Amino acid sequence: MDKITEKIKVRPENSHSPGIQVRSILFVSAPYQLPGLKADIHPSPWKITYAVSMEEAAALLGKADFNLVFIEMQTLDHKTEITIQHLKGLCPGLPVILLAPPGHCKNRSLERDADHIFIWSGTPEVFHAMVRFIEDQRCKDTTRRAVLLVEDSLEYASFFLPAVYKGIDTAFPGARPPRLVLAGSHETAMARFRELGNRLECVLSDTRLPWQGREASGAGIDILSTIHREMPELPIMLMSAESANKTRAESIPAPFLDKNAKHLGPNLHEFFRSLTANRPVGGRNTLPKDPYPVQTCPAGFTRIGNGSIGGKARGLAFLAQTLNRRPDLVAVYSEMTVNIPDSLILCTDIFEDFVRDNGLARFTGRPLADLVQAFIDAPLTGEVLGHLQTYLAGTCAPLAVRSSSLLEDAVTHPCAGLYKTYMIPNNHADPDLRLSHLATAVKLVYASAYYKNARAFIRSTTTHPFRDSMAVMIQETAGSRHGDFFYPAISGTAHSLNFYPAANAKADEGVLNLALGLGHTLAQGEQSFRVFPKHPQATPQFSGTRDFLEKTQNRFYALRMTGYPETLCFGICSNLERRDLSQALNEAPVKTLASTYMPLEDRIRDTWYCRGPKVITFAQVLKYGAPPLTALVNDLMTALAHAAGGPIELEFTADLPDRSGGPWKISLLQVRPMSSPRDTSLITRADLDEAVCVSTSALGNGTLDTIRDIIYVNPEVFEGGKTPDMAQQISRINAELAKTNRRFLLAGPGRWGSSDPWLGIPVDWQQISGAGAIVEIRDGTIHADASWGSHFFNTITAHGVPYITVNSGTCDRIDLENLAGCRTVRDEGFIRHMRLNRPLLIKIDGKHSRGVIIDAGKADNDIQDQ
Repeated sequence: MDKITEKIKVRPENSHSPGIQVRSILFVSAPYQLPGLKADIHPSPWKITYAVSMEEAAALLGKADFNLVFIEMQTLDHKTEITIQHLKGLCPGLPVILLAPPGHCKNRSLERDADHIFIWSGTPEVFHAMVRFIEDQRCKDTTRRAVLLVEDSLEYASFFLPAVYKGIDTAFPGARPPRLVLAGSHETAMARFRELGNRLECVLSDTRLPWQGREASGAGIDILSTIHREMPELPIMLMSAESANKTRAESIPAPFLDKNAKHLGPNLHEFFRSLTANRPVGGRNTLPKDPYPVQTCPAGFTRIGNGSIGGKARGLAFLAQTLNRRPDLVAVYSEMTVNIPDSLILCTDIFEDFVRDNGLARFTGRPLADLVQAFIDAPLTGEVLGHLQTYLAGTCAPLAVRSSSLLEDAVTHPCAGLYKTYMIPNNHADPDLRLSHLATAVKLVYASAYYKNARAFIRSTTTHPFRDSMAVMIQETAGSRHGDFFYPAISGTAHSLNFYPAANAKADEGVLNLALGLGHTLAQGEQSFRVFPKHPQATPQFSGTRDFLEKTQNRFYALRMTGYPETLCFGICSNLERRDLSQALNEAPVKTLASTYMPLEDRIRDTWYCRGPKVITFAQVLKYGAPPLTALVNDLMTALAHAAGGPIELEFTADLPDRSGGPWKISLLQVRPMSSPRDTSLITRADLDEAVCVSTSALGNGTLDTIRDIIYVNPEVFEGGKTPDMAQQISRINAELAKTNRRFLLAGPGRWGSSDPWLGIPVDWQQISGAGAIVEIRDGTIHADASWGSHFFNTITAHGVPYITVNSGTCDRIDLENLAGCRTVRDEGFIRHMRLNRPLLIKIDGKHSRGVIIDAGKADNDIQDQ
């Protein structure tokens, strides 16, 4: 610390400044976040300098003058000698704002170090509001009028910040609008009221606030009552998350804002609009809305709108920056060309305008068919349609219309697969019909933000009033046409950290999943080919030729290019068709990637050109390195993980050359950070001896000791063809437990969340949202690999839910039928709900992929027996 301090020039605070105008900003963030941040606030009215560590930030403070410092909370998670207090000591008076992701602001003690802490999901409007707030806070103009906001909740203060500024600009147009003053307690609010007096334009106050060191349910009532007595003409508003306080607001009297309202932002805006009733506004509100700007971002894609590009697009920006900085990564692979598809992004403000202008929020909770139809029927504006029409004029390639929500692919909330992707052929002779197809796909992606699964995820991982918002990313689909269908030869997902190493593989060598055709196979957790990229010839999941015949991919997804209805098939898989391998035996990708089973020899030959059943083994790529795809993936994962500062997941496609001897076409589609275990939960020999469940393939890390409920698939009555019925039975029990917020252990055979009901129980997240831990039993009842890499699986791990796999034929074991103090609460037939007197003890050792479940009630009985 002392050596660092010696090298840095400490600047004295300028106490004579009348205030500050922010011109230069230092932004400290994890490396993965920075490219997306640059894209989100580009172009910027400020000079922004970026640092990827607190040490780098300290060094930069000694070289340049900054007016404001932002620090993302994730940066503080890493071991560092530089603290916020140390940075502030280097430049006294320099304001520092700490940024926390939605739902992850638990350390309020950090407020003592930073000037302010706000919740931020990456939206430009909040960023602009925070900068403006700092300028207002440091304003020394004693004649400037003000708006007083009294709010102690970080979540609500962060939400209100841009909303109040929007209201101020509406109610007080001009070059010198009132400044915003924020107070977080009764004492501070009253002090600000006494200080500002007649300069106040209005006061908005929460009801429950700190007062004399304790939270007081009527603090806001007292504040507004006092203000109303002394300044009865001053507009005031009471806010509360408790609707019963509306009556108390009437007694002041003051208008009331319900903080649980679905339309909280618009309701707040109406309060400010009411302030203009007796004030001329110069026709400001009658001006037409400004057009959406069209910008080319530093990452190389085009964005339309002023809002955020969303999480998925931020990952694309990180991917582009890494490749631009490391051209050597792909220069050595002459057998392949590597690209990122050109992208057009409709920012989040277009989504928000679309939902608001068409009143679509009222369809929340409605039946899915009604919700979807409402979004389809709602019109996009002529301006947006014009942008889409211009885009279509430049391409006739098939298109993928993909979600890019604020939380999607974020470090703390990956929420992969919650929202929809739609593919369209984009080859109809009528350009108006092509435009209609694209517009419908965009609106259906928007609709997926209101699906029950998505809303349940957001509610469980963030706090009110945060609401996810949706950007849309439009890309040319990677692949080639084969007859009536379009698809890439290979779709792949690569993880730089492998929680389930086998054979000679190590955890940090990663894992790779490959599938013939479009990536929907991987996203849904259907049958794919898993391989360790450092050991591409090893296939530990296949013990013999019979396994290759039974466990390799025999179906794949492709986009139909002819014979589709003019309205397209925007159903579960959009316009995709699930094709049998037998339908594509003579198509080039199958000829290239398939091997042949020789019945008389009971062996598999690595060629398509002989008689016998075909098996997708990817042998040409994995065994013979033609092309050296695994080597390229290894290099990409190493570079991306290093640049991101942690493990990553990469999605890509590999397509056949256009001509004989030409290069394979590799398209990089998406990158996202992976969650990696930090603290190891030690499992002792005594734990292993006492455990009712032992697993050597457990995902997660830590100790869980609160679960008393078990939802268990009854093996005695299991029927493979009845798994959809089992999913419904689980859903009913989950709904009942959710009413009392009871978490449960979920256990059963095969893949949880499988879209193929013959490979496991086809539940979705909403149906098991109360699961605190999941056990996947692989005992031969269902023949399926574990569901690693699927979106469902990623959602489970994003919630921090331990995922325990029990493999028969190993030292793994499970016995949940003989637990002490256990009673059956509900028996649905296939599914049994059991409850214990004492919680289970679940321990996961993430470093060694081990897990145990211990029956605490049995330990009590053993003590009594003694």
